[in-house]
Amino acid sequence: MKEDPPESIEHKDSVLDEYRPLFQSEEVGSITEQEFKEFLLYENNRHWTGLHRKRSMMTEDMEQLRDGLQTLIDEEQDLSSRVQATKEKVDGMGKATISALLVTAYPEKYGVWNNRSEEALKQLDIWPDFEYGSDFGQRYERVNEVLLDLSNELDLDLWDLDALLGYLVEIEEDPQEMLEDTESSGEFVKEQHLQQYLVNHWDQIELSEEWEIYSDADDPEAGVEFSTGIGRPDILLVHTAKERVCVLELKKGSTSDRAVGQLLRYVGWVDEHLEDLEGVSANADVEGRLVVSEPSEKLEYAISAVPELTMYEYEMEVILNQSTS
Repeated sequence: MKEDPPESIEHKDSVLDEYRPLFQSEEVGSITEQEFKEFLLYENNRHWTGLHRKRSMMTEDMEQLRDGLQTLIDEEQDLSSRVQATKEKVDGMGKATISALLVTAYPEKYGVWNNRSEEALKQLDIWPDFEYGSDFGQRYERVNEVLLDLSNELDLDLWDLDALLGYLVEIEEDPQEMLEDTESSGEFVKEQHLQQYLVNHWDQIELSEEWEIYSDADDPEAGVEFSTGIGRPDILLVHTAKERVCVLELKKGSTSDRAVGQLLRYVGWVDEHLEDLEGVSANADVEGRLVVSEPSEKLEYAISAVPELTMYEYEMEVILNQSTS
């Protein structure tokens, strides 16, 4: 990672120079809707790709948002209570957005809790236990304690630590696929764009007639890159009427039959941990759906042998409109 640092580290200084002052007590009370929405975009924060998806919900009541942000950064209050209060005040504000705001305001004090960092901590076997009945703020405080210990041990600030944890997750999940991604960056981008498109336009997708993206009390989009400790399924779905759960995995280009083993691993994990899913029956049926661009013959045979798995093909279309100017 040092040889080829991610954009989040490469652009850290410029991002913090621009946005850190915005989330201080003297400025945050007058933050505009445009300023907040701009921070949520990856092209501006250079670190997180999914924060913008709930931006309309979070900015619907700007006075409520400003009040929540002021509470969040108020160092005179204890951490767990202000995190909990902010989440309750601002609709659409989940763990990923709250912790991104905190690490931008105070990169030496507060770490990032999102599905990617959670996955990394689970793979490192240092994910904390939570006391029974603890609320979201108390859980974030426990996660932050682990992140602080790790940042001190590695001599990294919490912004760089988040980048490192993300890097760890990528190489742990599938080293061969990561190597292929670096050799074919265009296809990798397409896979990321496909996921973002499906999540951003879920109501327009045919699957949304029966399925919705899983959410829980900590995060309205907990089902996007859902953390399991053995990898992150792209999207976790729950049926709107029946006791069914679906793992949706997206693959780029010409996909090998290795994808079937990966999907089965996720389906097996979900089936064993149904009791951990908020609002999901412990008796729910679990299935998997693989979305690919170019299925190989080997992949088609492998999918056909597993009744719980289904495969979809997607097509990407580029439309060029002549400029009128």
